[in-house]
Amino acid sequence: MECPYCRKTVTMVLNSRPTRENSQIWRRRKCQHCGEVFTTHEAVDLSGLLVLKKSGKTEVFSQAKLYTGIYRATIGNTPNRGKLVDQVTTQTEREILFLKSKKVTSAQIADIVIKKLRKADTGACLRFIAYCKDITTEGQAKRELAKYLGQFPKAARQTA
Repeated sequence: MECPYCRKTVTMVLNSRPTRENSQIWRRRKCQHCGEVFTTHEAVDLSGLLVLKKSGKTEVFSQAKLYTGIYRATIGNTPNRGKLVDQVTTQTEREILFLKSKKVTSAQIADIVIKKLRKADTGACLRFIAYCKDITTEGQAKRELAKYLGQFPKAARQTA
């Protein structure tokens, strides 16, 4: 690890602990050359993961795109919006890792997010379904909702 102050690579770990649902490691480090103390966060790198889109195009996995899609599905007055989006993003990434595959489809990712949002925020889940399934007609909406409707709590089915 390179010291951000003097650029030397001799550092010592002073403290270490898991963060964000055990998906990252926080480390307090001290440079052996200049004595400065700094913090690092280590996380699994998913940049080698390829996503197969509906169009047939393949692109590199982007945590930013995943986060943005989930963020758009939540609305401004969602309680603890940032925490919810972080949590669903982290849980989704973890499930993608459990697939143990170098390629996933955008539909697989969407299904994981829907499953996570369904438990946390029904409204956000319904908005995410509309967003990721690119619903443009009432018939499409009914088909997609029927597909997921049995998975929602009874109160959500009555309002749908």
